[in-house]
Amino acid sequence: MKKLIIMLFCALILVACSSEDGANSESASENSGEESNTKSNGDKSEKTNDSAAVQFRNVGMKIEGGTIQVSGEAKAKDDTFFYKFEQGDSKIVKETSVDLEKNDQGWGSFQLELELTQKVRDAQVMPVITLYDKKQDGTMVNKNYLPVDLRNL
Repeated sequence: MKKLIIMLFCALILVACSSEDGANSESASENSGEESNTKSNGDKSEKTNDSAAVQFRNVGMKIEGGTIQVSGEAKAKDDTFFYKFEQGDSKIVKETSVDLEKNDQGWGSFQLELELTQKVRDAQVMPVITLYDKKQDGTMVNKNYLPVDLRNL
């Protein structure tokens, strides 16, 4: 009998705890609904103003002679994204912006041509191209790393 009472007591505690969690999750989903309504109504919050986003698709890389050619499509919130070319701690190409001309679906094509110096080829560390966007405060977001395989050159 004592075991039955203890089990019922534990079950009541579990039900009460899950009810409190449900109330919290309901209020959280109500709040997220309010946030999405303000965004869709055009009233931007500080988070929305400082956000940045970029997507990439159909990205390809080709190495011919002493040039790396990177091409693809991007969709950026402000029609601009950034790239840099690094090898270990050394910057081969500093941060550079790329402006996109969008098509009807919002995607813009891009083509980058980067020079491969003998110093880059001879180094032991693999060079990496980083494609990304930046927030207003300069924080990098949506980083995409493209390692450049120089072993077969």
